[in-house]
Amino acid sequence: MSDAFPWRPERVRVGTVGKPHGLDGSFRVADPCGWWDFPQNSVVLVNGTERTVSRSRGDELAPLINLAGAADRSACEALRGAPLELPRAALPEPDNDAYFRFDLIGCTIEYADGTALGEITAVEDGVAHDTLLIGEARVPFVAAVVPTVDITGRRLVLIEGFEIEPVE
Repeated sequence: MSDAFPWRPERVRVGTVGKPHGLDGSFRVADPCGWWDFPQNSVVLVNGTERTVSRSRGDELAPLINLAGAADRSACEALRGAPLELPRAALPEPDNDAYFRFDLIGCTIEYADGTALGEITAVEDGVAHDTLLIGEARVPFVAAVVPTVDITGRRLVLIEGFEIEPVE
């Protein structure tokens, strides 16, 4: 089977094993990604080893999960700080008008006439919107400025006349 998204990393971090919660091996997921809710019976990589989520509670901001094979507090404490990752093949498709940062990095940004402005090198968090970094310039990542996002074509199109701002 060919990989439709070869630029994606082999593994994507979705959180970290956090503080044990109770005596049954449950723990809070530290620094959850917010887009993966650790569904029951899903498989995550813990220190690179596949583990099944045997129970999942909480919400996307504070998931509380159990992993198969970690049946008590000490087993959970032994995993504390371990990365929780998904293999590339297990990544869900993002919702419409939502994008993984790693899908945006490396895309060309251009005007509708095909004039290329450069390649996206990073995506910064913002309060109202994220910002795309293109070399020494930045572009607000909003539909009014970037109406076309073609991840499989590896390009984003800016509205005509929008001038990119230099990084200060």
